[in-house]
Amino acid sequence: MVLVAVLVSAALSSLAAAQDFPTFPDHPKGDEESLWFREPNVGYGPLNYASMSLFPSLRSGFETHFPESMPSGKFDFRVNESWVKFSSSSDLWRIDYEVVRTNLGFSWALSDDVRLDLSIESSSRTGGTLDAVILGFHQAFGVATGYRNSFARNENRIEIQPPDGGPRIVVDKTDPQPFEQAAILTLRDTVTYGNEDLPAIAWSVSARGNLSTGDLSRSGPFDLGASLGVVKEFESFHLYAGGNLAWFGREEFFGLKLKPIQWSTTVALEWRAASDLSLIAQYVLTSGGAERLSDFSRPCHEVLAGFKWEPKGGVLLQFALEENIVNFANSPDFGIHAGITFRW
Repeated sequence: MVLVAVLVSAALSSLAAAQDFPTFPDHPKGDEESLWFREPNVGYGPLNYASMSLFPSLRSGFETHFPESMPSGKFDFRVNESWVKFSSSSDLWRIDYEVVRTNLGFSWALSDDVRLDLSIESSSRTGGTLDAVILGFHQAFGVATGYRNSFARNENRIEIQPPDGGPRIVVDKTDPQPFEQAAILTLRDTVTYGNEDLPAIAWSVSARGNLSTGDLSRSGPFDLGASLGVVKEFESFHLYAGGNLAWFGREEFFGLKLKPIQWSTTVALEWRAASDLSLIAQYVLTSGGAERLSDFSRPCHEVLAGFKWEPKGGVLLQFALEENIVNFANSPDFGIHAGITFRW
């Protein structure tokens, strides 16, 4: 939490120092030397966040890849982590746990337009400590805590009644960790960087190899994904829209059948508030992962608010807070997302 406080404080200081910063033209002075702003329409990009809902987090790693300005021959290494609290209760389930997702990624720009990415994805459940943060917020602002008071503090438990009947699925802190681990190889291509009228467009294809069977029974060792991302610049704003589609084959979670196809849509607005700082609002919609399981068969909705900050050339930090909307039973209650990218 100290690191989080330092990142927020430094970013706010950078924003305050930019009060007299002039309105950004299409390409601010110095951007021709930037490793992120060499091409038209592209910005720092959306937050590198994948859904942390119950079933998507069991097989995460596929993201929507948007156009980026990464010169030929350059490399980057990134570390992204998401930490969320998930609690949900109904007649069919009682779920309360926290999950930490870690993604380590390496990229190589084969040309100004084409990139090759390799990332390692891992997620683990934990009892955690976000309960205190969530309850403190609710108490401070007089918001009802709902069914949260019915859970033990810092519990680590998933209990689900299968739709076909039979014994309840019970997974607790004795379950081996991590519950999801994979390597993802991605080929990304920016078709066009657009112009004053047209947006930049990029597509990607990915293959995901499972490094650990985790909590899922799988029909094969590989999963496939593809994405399409679009971005358009409007003065100091960048508007992003895109989605990805993934195929996982036949998979089961302790006998509970999961959908073989998963899709996700991302919409984000980036405001370049200073020469080295962007504020980002982001919405992620992800299809439900389970078959015939009420809210868990319907899409989950997650919103994020945060920033990306470049404290020095070639180093980019990101931080955001996550909240759920619409389908509260199938979305994390609250989360923290942070990351760092080194580009050279």
